[in-house]
Amino acid sequence: MSLKFRWSLALSAALVTAALGQGVAKMPAIPALPPPSQPAPAPEPTPQPEPTAEPSPQLPAPEPQPEPQPLPQVPVPTPPGPEPAASPIAPPPVKAPAFKAPLLINVETTIPALVNGKKTTVPLTRTLTIPGPRMALIRQSGEITVSLDADLKAFVDGLTGKAQDARFEQLWDGWAVVQRNALKIDLEATRASVLAAIQDPRGVKASVVVSGQTPPTRTLDYFLSRGITAHLGTGETNYYGSSADRVTNIHVGARNFRDRLFEGKVFSFNGFIGPITAGNGYVAGLVIAGDRTASGVGGGICQVSTTVFRTLYGAGLPIAQRQNHSYQVHYYDPQGLDATIYQPSLDLKFANDTGGALWFQTEWDDEAATLSVSVFGKARDFTVEIGKPNTLSSTPSPADRLIPDASLPAGQRKQIDWAAPGAVIEVTRKFVRDGKAFKQDILKSSYRPWPNIFLVGKAR
Repeated sequence: MSLKFRWSLALSAALVTAALGQGVAKMPAIPALPPPSQPAPAPEPTPQPEPTAEPSPQLPAPEPQPEPQPLPQVPVPTPPGPEPAASPIAPPPVKAPAFKAPLLINVETTIPALVNGKKTTVPLTRTLTIPGPRMALIRQSGEITVSLDADLKAFVDGLTGKAQDARFEQLWDGWAVVQRNALKIDLEATRASVLAAIQDPRGVKASVVVSGQTPPTRTLDYFLSRGITAHLGTGETNYYGSSADRVTNIHVGARNFRDRLFEGKVFSFNGFIGPITAGNGYVAGLVIAGDRTASGVGGGICQVSTTVFRTLYGAGLPIAQRQNHSYQVHYYDPQGLDATIYQPSLDLKFANDTGGALWFQTEWDDEAATLSVSVFGKARDFTVEIGKPNTLSSTPSPADRLIPDASLPAGQRKQIDWAAPGAVIEVTRKFVRDGKAFKQDILKSSYRPWPNIFLVGKAR
């Protein structure tokens, strides 16, 4: 091989080697991750070697390098930073609502009683209630205000007043004699209890401190010594529609049965109430006189006699004298259980077969127009059952009756009585012991038919 050829070959190899070296040197490296907001830069093109004048031997070409691709953009997570600092401004304080519950100032004690003939006690409770809105202001003051102290003293004065005489009262489980003593109150200790409740954020109760009791004049022994321990009977009537004069006479007559003792063998209504006169407080009212209704002192007293009749008849006392009214009076429904009196001849009488004294009590209510009389005495070993009135016969009422009256203007009419049919009515009374009737009697009443009656003014 000639030197020239070897030199050309060597030169060609050097050129190829240089070209290869240059290509390798110019190959871009893998770029670093660009920022998330900027795209990766495109690779620069590889420069090609310029051709030589002489042909070079064919050498194997280098393997083509792959076009570098931009790497995918991967978001880089931002490391969590510190929590934002809380606002230095504190929220305004929440104001607690005012405590508006009422205050209950209670007295709780016991008082003497006679139940089924035995001495015992029954509870006595009284409460002074101070309303919630007022108490909210008192609690804010933190002390017993002047007005609260005045109310407390008035409440205590009502407890320490005059003792009430023992009498029968209807309790939750029946009748009993109750002795309502006057209470002795420790006022300073009571005020301390009230103040403690005021200053307690949730105080709603205070106590009246009872230090003792003072008995009345009539005590339990009054009844116990006379054997008066049991309720025997109660009679009731209704006087709705009565005139003011009639109501006055009912009150005057009924007062004779208010807390009254009877110790005789025969009870007489006329003897018990005394004379029916203006001097004893009675006024003029309508009375039944013969075949007409007229004005007379004490009109309406038969409301009392009828009520007392029902009391003693229901108690089982034997009837010694009794007369029903001439006609059926609407005040005395149910009919057949009435009793009229007319002093001095017509009376109402019962035999006292109880073996002891009788004690009467009465109550009336003008708003409800009701009158009741109760009787008490020695306990009995039987009960009394009163049957419903049974009408045996009935007669129609007659035509209206007109009565001239000079006190009325001419032609004016005033009704003073109302029509009622005639009737014969029976009532059966049974005496029961151990669930069995051992005796019975029948009360019979005959009523004449009665017309409407009008007063008619006449010319003078």
